[in-house]
Amino acid sequence: MHTALPSLLSDPLLVFLSLAGLLWALTRRPWQLLRRNALQNAWLGAMLLVALLWMVRATLVGGLVIQLLGATLMVTLFGLPLALLSLFVVDVVSLLGLEYLAGHGWSQFDLASLWVRYVWLALVPALISAALQALMRRFLPRHPFVFILGHGYFTAGLAALGGSAAQAAWRHLMAPALPFTVADTLAAMVILAFGEAFLTGMLVAIFVVYRPQWVVTFRDEEYLKR
Repeated sequence: MHTALPSLLSDPLLVFLSLAGLLWALTRRPWQLLRRNALQNAWLGAMLLVALLWMVRATLVGGLVIQLLGATLMVTLFGLPLALLSLFVVDVVSLLGLEYLAGHGWSQFDLASLWVRYVWLALVPALISAALQALMRRFLPRHPFVFILGHGYFTAGLAALGGSAAQAAWRHLMAPALPFTVADTLAAMVILAFGEAFLTGMLVAIFVVYRPQWVVTFRDEEYLKR
């Protein structure tokens, strides 16, 4: 959930947060994971899927936008560092696609929206997802069902809610006069959370059962103890 109003897109703090997250991810050198041949196709396919999700959105009255994120899915499949870098690539590709579909040329490319999209669609929900999954690994039993339900369904829904709430608070702080009511915002948050939880949970369940080698955060020796 986000707003497509230009007055919210140029805040330098969002640029700083985006660059800080990307720099941290680069220091972790997560591309080494892609040396696994089995993971390369999954990585490319996941980025394509999320890029398509970011190009499909529903705009409510007043400019409130709802679109699926895919951030929790990327964190679950590839870990936080690689997810952050991959989602930035997704951000660039999907924004280019939207500009092309709108008939805009290079001179009309909205560079400022690149950063606000990255913060609210990728960085914040990815960090929430990683934190929730770390808590689950620490306090919940290691069982495939717990992993699917917790890392897939619950984490995705809560990350979407948390990210939307943070963005709504930021939007109110930066532009309190925007025409969004509390009811509109809550409705958008709930719709997004249910959609995100359903899609991510379903895909995580399928991958854990049929392609566990695609899920970096799922380790057989931890979750399939004999």
